[in-house]
Amino acid sequence: MGYQGQTANATRNTMMAPTFLSVNSTTGCTLADLTVTGYDKPVLVDEEEGEYEGGCSHGDFVLQFLNNNGTVAERYYWVDDGATGPAWCDRTGTPISAKDVAITAGVASWVIGSGMTLQSAGAVNKIDVALPMNPTRNTAAGNCMPIDLTLGKLTVTGYDDPVLVDEEEGEYEGGCSHGDFVIQFLNNNGTVAERYYWVDDGETGPAWCDRTGKLVDGTKVSIPAGKGAWIIGSGYTLNIPAPTL
Repeated sequence: MGYQGQTANATRNTMMAPTFLSVNSTTGCTLADLTVTGYDKPVLVDEEEGEYEGGCSHGDFVLQFLNNNGTVAERYYWVDDGATGPAWCDRTGTPISAKDVAITAGVASWVIGSGMTLQSAGAVNKIDVALPMNPTRNTAAGNCMPIDLTLGKLTVTGYDDPVLVDEEEGEYEGGCSHGDFVIQFLNNNGTVAERYYWVDDGETGPAWCDRTGKLVDGTKVSIPAGKGAWIIGSGYTLNIPAPTL
């Protein structure tokens, strides 16, 4: 059991993944396992008018789960404004049953919540996570473990191993070519800050490479707990190792 916070970028958006499982779960958590801190609690300043100061208003902190084209599939709003909450709400401001919203381990969301902190609480994952990517286009995924990982700890599966079919020409079939699977870490405006390519084409890899195809020292690329990415890799599987306890 434990808990951990991830603070959103001071401006605009942040890609985040929960870092704990629901108690007695091996597959993920629920929205009820997540709370938000980092704001002043609401204080009643006018009892007659029911007026509060401080708190977290509807729209201040929003979890957005994305479709494979980057559009929003689902939005959940943290509200703690004195009149409502603290609670997760829908777009109308109505509290929802957060325990009924399942979040698969490894799935990340595109968070609005400048400077606030998303708190994950629950059980530490004791088994590796094998997260299938969307069958078409992109997937929001992240480090769902409560420890920092390095890029070198992540692997990719879900493709046929490369097979040498022409020794003279050095020609291979199968494998994962440069550009087939790409981890993209985003800036707060959605542009790409860093890209890393998984390559296993017979000549190179299996290994992480840069955009030119040059091997990257994965031990030097840190992925903090909860950090999310926007991944190209239709039908592949991202493997995230559990911490050694």
